Amino acid sequence: MASAADDAASATDGAGAEKPLYGRLMRAIHTRHSIANAIRFFKLPLIFTDVRLWAGAIAQFWWLTRTLEERLRALSDDPLVAHVAAAGRKDLARGYEADLAQILGPDWREEAEAALTAATRRYAAELEAADARRAVAAAFILYGALVVGGGRATQQKAKRVFPSCDHELFDVADDMRLARRRFKNCFTAIGKDHAGAKAVAPEAADDVVAAAAHFMGRNNEVVLSVRVVPYWWWKAAIVAAV
Repeated sequence: MASAADDAASATDGAGAEKPLYGRLMRAIHTRHSIANAIRFFKLPLIFTDVRLWAGAIAQFWWLTRTLEERLRALSDDPLVAHVAAAGRKDLARGYEADLAQILGPDWREEAEAALTAATRRYAAELEAADARRAVAAAFILYGALVVGGGRATQQKAKRVFPSCDHELFDVADDMRLARRRFKNCFTAIGKDHAGAKAVAPEAADDVVAAAAHFMGRNNEVVLSVRVVPYWWWKAAIVAAV
């Protein structure tokens, strides 16, 4: 079985460099993305037992997305960052914020920050210090999860589990097919001429691929760190003891 390091190496070798960057990025995160799916398979059913566990889980990615968006704004003069920023929405953290406020109430920010895990804080510290290439790689991971896996169909599925929440975090575009095409074209155009336009930063491609594999690993660490013990467990324990 190929390791995550093997994925990143094969996606940055001489032969791989000729392939479109979007495909190289997907190849680089393949192993770690498969691990992430396995983790979610076991943890999501537990998280779905308590809406506050869901709030704790999305709080991690609210903080990471918020941190990334602040870093992208700070690097907005960089042509590579400007290219990625122009390809889609720049305020995806707001969807998380709306959901957290709905679930946790007026003190949502304090509760969300209190729920942040050590893994999330380590990841956020890397985002705060990221250069343009690493920030763009992180955008591929954090935005890609919503653009590729989000949309109103996902939003409706989430509402069936927690109907008291609007799940705005998944409502990232009116036309998800177009949003996904733009996202793919955006990253493809970094590494090579595309759709009649010159490549944006082909010299950055290998660094972006390697950083994407790294940040996919950070994502997995965050998911592993999320609480899955229901907040009501102690009440059940008391009843059982009585």
